[in-house]
Amino acid sequence: MRKRSIWPNLTTIGNLFFGFWAILHITRGQFLTACWLIVVAAILDGLDGALARKAAVPSRFGAELDSLADAVSFGVAPALLVYYAVLEPFGTAGLLLAFLPLLGGVIRLARFNINPSKSPRRRMFVGLPIPCSALTISGFFLYIHSLHGEVVDTPLWFSLIPAVSLLMVSPIPYRPMPVVTIHKSKYPRLSIALLLSSVAAVIWNPALTIFPLMMIYIIIGPAEWGLLHLRRVRSARQQGELSEAQVLPQRRAIRLVRRRQP
Repeated sequence: MRKRSIWPNLTTIGNLFFGFWAILHITRGQFLTACWLIVVAAILDGLDGALARKAAVPSRFGAELDSLADAVSFGVAPALLVYYAVLEPFGTAGLLLAFLPLLGGVIRLARFNINPSKSPRRRMFVGLPIPCSALTISGFFLYIHSLHGEVVDTPLWFSLIPAVSLLMVSPIPYRPMPVVTIHKSKYPRLSIALLLSSVAAVIWNPALTIFPLMMIYIIIGPAEWGLLHLRRVRSARQQGELSEAQVLPQRRAIRLVRRRQP
């Protein structure tokens, strides 16, 4: 292990520790504490990526360690959270539904390991990143508890869990977190305003703001994907019209030549 990769790997180990700690709290029925520990693990996960990029030292060991830590903190922990807190009374159906975030997350990590991003300039994730799925689930738990003072058996769980699980294995591209980048943005003032307002909202009341911010991030991916496909379709149609316009004069010329021939 190289010296430069020590700090990113230690941060990854911290991510794994908080994920393990969250699981212990889940087994004790302390679901709110477990949610906050998952949030801390997600922060450390983002930090270890930043440290690894700053070190500029590729480490296969670090990549594998990060995947295993993510599987525990953002796969196992959220799955156990929704099962013990919400889905356990539903028997086998609840068990299978709680298994979906873990299954989708593990598939997402395995796909990323064998096919990492090839564009360092504009790196896009294929499918919803697993930390975002975990933040959405834990953030929704905190959001409901803040509004109602208790864990509410809301039907939204039965749509949210399959949705984030499918998005993780989908081909929809997502930008890396944070969503707002200032130095490369076309509208730097707007980017700064959005970034500062998001940070202020999280500081003001993180329990009420994590889930809405994650939902905005989740919606941005399919929206950009749809707009990209729409532009490609329009571009293909325009190219088809141009090629047809180029072919028509040639056809007319051929017809004239044939008519003049005896």
